[in-house]
Amino acid sequence: MEDAHAGLLFSIRRNWRAYVYLLPMIVVLLFLNLYPIAYTFYISLTDFGSGGPNSFFNVKFIGLSNYFHIFYSSYYLPQTIALLQNSVVWATGSIAIFIPLGLLLASLLNQPIRGKWIYRTVILIPWAMPAFISLLTWENMLNYEYGIVNSFLNLLHLPSVNWLGGSPLDVWSALFLTNTWLSFPFYTIVFLAAMQAIPSELYESAQIDGAGTWRMFSRITVPYILPTVLFVGITGWLFTFNNFYPIYLLTSGGPGFTSEIFVVEIYQTAFQDYSFAIAATYSVINFLILLVVAVIAIKYARLTQGWLK
Repeated sequence: MEDAHAGLLFSIRRNWRAYVYLLPMIVVLLFLNLYPIAYTFYISLTDFGSGGPNSFFNVKFIGLSNYFHIFYSSYYLPQTIALLQNSVVWATGSIAIFIPLGLLLASLLNQPIRGKWIYRTVILIPWAMPAFISLLTWENMLNYEYGIVNSFLNLLHLPSVNWLGGSPLDVWSALFLTNTWLSFPFYTIVFLAAMQAIPSELYESAQIDGAGTWRMFSRITVPYILPTVLFVGITGWLFTFNNFYPIYLLTSGGPGFTSEIFVVEIYQTAFQDYSFAIAATYSVINFLILLVVAVIAIKYARLTQGWLK
């Protein structure tokens, strides 16, 4: 690590003019990123909005009181635990679907099949539609009374399912299904690009040695694309943890608190209840959780290995 830091300092001294030219952009980026974080942390230490809209101009500094309320009060503590559980379920469950599905589709598209460009085009269709329109379409398809999904179930003599307002299993199944539709093209294309970078000679040699499809996949494909899978999986988890619009547009966190996650609760607390201090406190907690996960992932997955050389 010391050698890496020394190499970075030497690079700065050697190319100092380039860093001077980049300085204005760096300052702007730091301001745009650090100022909102710092201001959010400041709001979390005040009573901003606790007395309704009329209290916006009479803000008092109250220290860590909001954090004590969230972690120790009988009202906020169960809510905070539920938010953490739901957010982890939302992110982990989505990635557990995205990665295997992306690997499966990428493996199929990597085979010498006719009309490959047609299948690749079809896979990109979800990206061709705005996410907002896709979510509204899925909301209508999953509607309990007139949705096409329940109509299909009825044709099979199965009962209708209240996908967006029923049991937790029904609600989360609908959310994962919708999020998969929105996200699987990205994972498929990234994994396919990584697979196509593998030298074909390795597969030819394996075939000569009598290796089957599964053995070639596990011994050649997986080791080569593993860094890509780790990077996409970790960044995808972090993104999905904060993925606001599928849950907000489909269930708004309901029914009750079944599908409420941090980012949805932050929005509703700030812009519906006007409790900006509590919303800011949740934002800081959410930020710290993601920061810790990112640091651990970068350290143990070695995602930045060699960046400072």
